Amino acid sequence: MTEFPQAFSEAGFHDSLIACIRHMAAERTPLLALGQTVFWDELLKSMLAAAARQHAPDLRLIAGAHDTDYFSKLTETGRTNGGFSLQPRDDDRTQQMWAAVAETSALLGTEYAVKRADLRAAGVPLRQLARRHPDGLRQFYREVTGAWGWRGVANHSAERTVACDISAHHVSPAVRDLMAWAIERSREVLVDEGCHSAAERMLQVLDNLIERYRLQTEDSTLTDLYLCLLSGFYAVLLGGLPEQVEVTASTDLLLFTCDTIDAPRFDVLDAFLDPSTRTEASAAYDTVVAHSGIYRLEKFGDGAIPFDIVICGRGRGTIRVLGNRAIFDLPEGSIEGVTSGEIIDRQGMLAAIADAFGCDARLVGKAIVLPLMLSREFSMVLLENASTYVPQSHRLVRLLSDAGVELAFNPILRLHFETWDAIGVADAALRLPNHLRPFFPDDCINTNCFSEQWRAAVAGARALIEQLGSARAPEDILAALRESGEDVSDLAREHRRVARRRRDSGREIESLCERTQALWIEIKQMLREADARHEAPPEDGLAALRAERQKLIGKILDLAGSEEHQRLQRRYKEIVLEIRRRKLELLADAHRTVGLEQSNYRPPWWWFLVVDPQGRWLRELAETATMRTEPLGMMV
Repeated sequence: MTEFPQAFSEAGFHDSLIACIRHMAAERTPLLALGQTVFWDELLKSMLAAAARQHAPDLRLIAGAHDTDYFSKLTETGRTNGGFSLQPRDDDRTQQMWAAVAETSALLGTEYAVKRADLRAAGVPLRQLARRHPDGLRQFYREVTGAWGWRGVANHSAERTVACDISAHHVSPAVRDLMAWAIERSREVLVDEGCHSAAERMLQVLDNLIERYRLQTEDSTLTDLYLCLLSGFYAVLLGGLPEQVEVTASTDLLLFTCDTIDAPRFDVLDAFLDPSTRTEASAAYDTVVAHSGIYRLEKFGDGAIPFDIVICGRGRGTIRVLGNRAIFDLPEGSIEGVTSGEIIDRQGMLAAIADAFGCDARLVGKAIVLPLMLSREFSMVLLENASTYVPQSHRLVRLLSDAGVELAFNPILRLHFETWDAIGVADAALRLPNHLRPFFPDDCINTNCFSEQWRAAVAGARALIEQLGSARAPEDILAALRESGEDVSDLAREHRRVARRRRDSGREIESLCERTQALWIEIKQMLREADARHEAPPEDGLAALRAERQKLIGKILDLAGSEEHQRLQRRYKEIVLEIRRRKLELLADAHRTVGLEQSNYRPPWWWFLVVDPQGRWLRELAETATMRTEPLGMMV
């Protein structure tokens, strides 16, 4: 794999990164880079292998495919009889979709959709606008809220399938389509022919790896395919797979057998089985997940513990422990394992698994518990702003300690870099996507200019979001659009013209309404005065007032119902709605532009080689990257 220069090997690394890897080497603690997809930012952690060759040659890096989680999660309506498809991200149809195992984004893209709640809070009449969309409500929301430049592969199986159970033969075409789509969309951003050629070479690297893999095996899973891709991509970035890099999968790391039962990674399990700590540990877990969107243990039934079992070929399910019985809630139904005594430790759990299945199993901590398992033996390498559940893991460690569960954990290593600051060395031309253009001086700019201007663009987008959010009257919205550089001169002129004619048409109606109101007040006054004198009201006077008022009401209805007035009313509403539609478009683009902050911290690794085949951008990223330790259990 020598299609691209090995920029990491030529890099000089930041002192903070060198200090961290030297410390881990001295502690003989291997690093763990565990990721669900091979097409996002995970491969950038390979820079640590290059740094270790220079500064900590004894340090081991475990590069792992997290294949014990679900391949994807769709709503019930998204599931069919099977197959795979590329899906966009929006805040409607795919709002609840989870597709982290096979996802990527095109250059400058991001996975973050525009939230309908933010648009409504800014005063955008989404339902009114949706009803006017020629292709219907769903297409409207897809266009308005869609994340630009992101796709994920969704599994349409009727059951949620664990990644390790996905057939490589069936999914590999979709995986290839994913990268082909991302490469083609990136070519629309890239101006230089050299970048286009590099993009094609990157796709050819993937094709070669997939083809090589197909020649080696026929009956295999996504795990096998991803291990092949992971090794190949590491070789692309490092010029070969270094001896200190081990490529594996979580199905190996979390294998729970008589040979692995004593591994420290399973120590946390004992805390949730031992009668002296189980109640406190379970209460700590429930406290941590409260209000986080993660289910409390009681949601899974009596005796639930925060661990799942994975039986390759049969799926993943929650574990419940009741006395001498362990119930494993798999997709096929509940399977029970019975032991001779109460299940109070990991040996009892292994016996129950053997009774229920008689085959190898994987024991996987739920989202908040898994970092505790892995950190008993490894230092997990995470990018800044990655793994949103880690703050809850920190809190769980503290609460377990308060309950008397004292375990030593290796620190998390946080890798930080500034993608868009580093791009300035690449010397490539970019054709900005439409949503970014209102916030940059030019539509087509050099990467050096992009590096200098992207922060100001994000700041401008944030300011515009605030300004448009407070602009509710049509005149204020037009002013905000005009200040942002939008050409609204024709729309503003038409709004003034129709508004003036509408006011003129309404003046007579307004005058008549005022006279009608005055007559009503006069009638009420006449009735009150008669009542105060204890006399009958003057019928002739009242009749005259009522007749005049009724005549005025009729005239008002005639004028209001006239064809000209109705036409002006309709036209005015159309113009105001068009003004709000223009507001919506710019507001959505501003939210997408703010997404540059997310891609700044977590970019797909292959962007660097496509934009800059000479490797300067990648080398600059490595040389400016910093690292810090994050002790598990710290206050965050």
